[in-house]
This record gives sequence, structure tokens and C-alpha cells, in this order.
Amino acid sequence: MATSQPPSPHQPSALAIFDLDDTLLDGDCTHLWLEWIIDCGWVEDGEALLAQMREHDRQYHAGTLNMTDHLRFTLAPLVGRSRQVVREQVEAFVDARVRPRLMQGGVERLQAHSRNGHSTLVISASMHHLVEPIAHAVGADGALASLPEFDADDRFTGEPTGIQTYQRGKLEAFAQWLDAHDTGFAEGWETWGYSDSFNDLPLLEFVDHPHATQPDERLRQTAAARGWPILRWR
Repeated sequence: MATSQPPSPHQPSALAIFDLDDTLLDGDCTHLWLEWIIDCGWVEDGEALLAQMREHDRQYHAGTLNMTDHLRFTLAPLVGRSRQVVREQVEAFVDARVRPRLMQGGVERLQAHSRNGHSTLVISASMHHLVEPIAHAVGADGALASLPEFDADDRFTGEPTGIQTYQRGKLEAFAQWLDAHDTGFAEGWETWGYSDSFNDLPLLEFVDHPHATQPDERLRQTAAARGWPILRWR
């Protein structure tokens, strides 16, 4: 678990939490990243890699994905590569492939929370080396995501480490984030939540104001039954 920035010094009394893929971004940042590194020549069999990613995406939407296996799969092309080299590629990737696919309505909603004095946090099941710079690009105060492991030479080992920010893991990472910062949250922050996926039901049930954004069918049905707003920014 890591944060991109400390909370705002004005100590806001409200927090808006956003998922990333299909909530702020039209698409999946991991899938887009794999396409990018195929184009960079970092992968020998790009077709096989993307076929496996499509299968993982199917399992994700079915709620059956083994997240450890998935994270190892997405990290495999980075094994032995330095953090700095990957960071440089991620920066180019965000500018070229991510910014054009950010959904204006979602970014505007996040920035409206900021203008209202609310702290904003992106929590994604994708890897932190992708999520953190995207969160920075949209103006979020922080980012929580699954962390990659590095060896003594600051190179990717191919293993994830720490809390996996998937399903209830998002709440575990959020609790750890609260413990690490003097947020005043225990005194009663008002909270908003935005996600497209039924996998984020624990997070949406936790916040005061849940919103379903471009929801999958299970989340759409749940949101309709509970009277949650359904937003479509795509």
C-alpha cells in the first residue's frame, strides 16, 4: 500500500473514493499497458499475452479471478527491469494512451469534489506503478493500488507485495492508509464512492454516498434495487 501524496493540509472533512478502470478511464489500464509494452518489444508473444489478459478480464467480471496469479502475470514482462526504466515508459504510456481515454464526466466529478474541499483518493486493483501516475494526472490527492516487489538493485522481481487492492482488499488498504495519516477520519468524514464493478460492492457499501458508474450487470441490478445513482460517463 502506498500513497501518491499526503492529504491536503487544510484537513478536509469529506472524502471521495474513485475506482479507476471503467470509472475514470474508458477501458482497463493494465490491458492498455500490455498493448504498450508489446509495441515496445518487451513481449515475445503478444497475441498469447492479450488472449490471457482477456481470460483474466472475464474471470474478474465473474468474480472468480485469482488476483495473485493475475498480478504475477501482468508483472512477468517487467522482471529484471529497473524501476526507473519502467517509470519512464509508464510516463510515456500515460501521455499517449491514457489521457485520451479519460472520461470527462468522471474527471470533472473528481475535480468538483476537490473544489468543494474534499480529499480525493483513487483505489484500483491494478498495479501501483500504473495507477499512481494516472491518479496524479486526474488531480487526485492519493492513490492506493497493489504494489510490485523490487530486489536490492531496484529491479522488478515479478512478485506482488502487500495488500492486494481487490474486493475487500480495497477497504483493508484504505484502513491502512487512514492509520498512516492524520486525517481526522475517525471524527466522522462524509464519504462518496464511485465504481463500475460488483467486485467493489464492499467499498460502495462502506461509503455514505455510493455511485455506480458504467456498472456491470450485477452492480447495475444492485444499484437499482438500493436506489443508488447510476452514472454513465463513457
